[in-house]
Amino acid sequence: MRAAIAGGEIPGAALHVRVRGAVAYEEAFGRARLDDDVPMTPQHLFPVASLTKAVVAAAILQLAEARALRLDAPVASYLPEFENPRVLVTYDAATKAMTTRPARTPITLRHLLTHTAGIHHGHVEIDRVLAVIYHDAGVRHDPRLELADTMRKLGPLPLAHDPGAQWTYGLSSDVLGRVVEVVAGAPLDQHVKRAIFEPLGMERAYLFVPPAEEKQIVGRYSKGAGEIRPMRLSVPDAEARYASGGGGLVTTIGDYARFAQALAAGGAPILSRASVRAMGRNQIGALNAFGFRWGYSVAVATPNARGQSPLPVGGFGWYGIYGTWFWAMPRRDAVALLFTNVLRSDMSLPLFSRVVAALDF
Repeated sequence: MRAAIAGGEIPGAALHVRVRGAVAYEEAFGRARLDDDVPMTPQHLFPVASLTKAVVAAAILQLAEARALRLDAPVASYLPEFENPRVLVTYDAATKAMTTRPARTPITLRHLLTHTAGIHHGHVEIDRVLAVIYHDAGVRHDPRLELADTMRKLGPLPLAHDPGAQWTYGLSSDVLGRVVEVVAGAPLDQHVKRAIFEPLGMERAYLFVPPAEEKQIVGRYSKGAGEIRPMRLSVPDAEARYASGGGGLVTTIGDYARFAQALAAGGAPILSRASVRAMGRNQIGALNAFGFRWGYSVAVATPNARGQSPLPVGGFGWYGIYGTWFWAMPRRDAVALLFTNVLRSDMSLPLFSRVVAALDF
């Protein structure tokens, strides 16, 4: 870790390892913010971005266990705006005219959990066509927007492909977050606090960070052309209103480790062992998910799909865009987490892979 910081890979990071429910190692390295030379500590808050997806998946599986919803039910059963989905066929960039066809199957909650629904991210650097369609319809990456309003705009938009046909990383977990709100009858942040954070003792886990905690959030940086630069937020954290099931969680590495350890140990006290086994099992066949297979909102390492930088087979986990990783290893009843604060093209996976490979259980 010190070599990675000295070599300019990352400005700072926290590392946390749990084995059989106990903390085996926790340490922080480097700096949390470069402008005021603040040392990184394990108590800093990290925007963990897409690590939120696993939390929302757990909330969906809880509701399925309670028979409040069914994974194979059409999402339109809970969000009518997703009725009669259509697939994009052609798009004219000059006139913005498009042709679509009916999807061959409804979008189910299982499609959303496995990111095979055909719902896109809406980022122009990933797909210029769907990003423009999303933006023109008002589906934008603006944290001041309301989740319910954004989902109503997203529902009628065309899909990238038929549900189940491909793996497409996108806004599926945001849709699931809205499903949680409708089924549970409570805002997403309140429901996950009550159903997941409190039972696990995750005392500093937030979808909306309290004002008193804002100074504890690490700086956010990007690295390109060999230089680490600060990222300028378009909207201050305090103005956020969008409860993002796909990327809104801010927490400490120790708090998220409690969630990861629950998954590695079989689910208690938040999920049944059967739900966790399904969550961490390949659910997409031979489809590719950034070099992994995919379960329910987590990557799964199999012998022929261990990730672009290998992680232990039989384990599962995921990353956030600022290089926040967790990997649960049920066979060892262990989890490893690496939280950095810099966006890199490799998402710091090579570094995390080296760290996990060095662990001796």
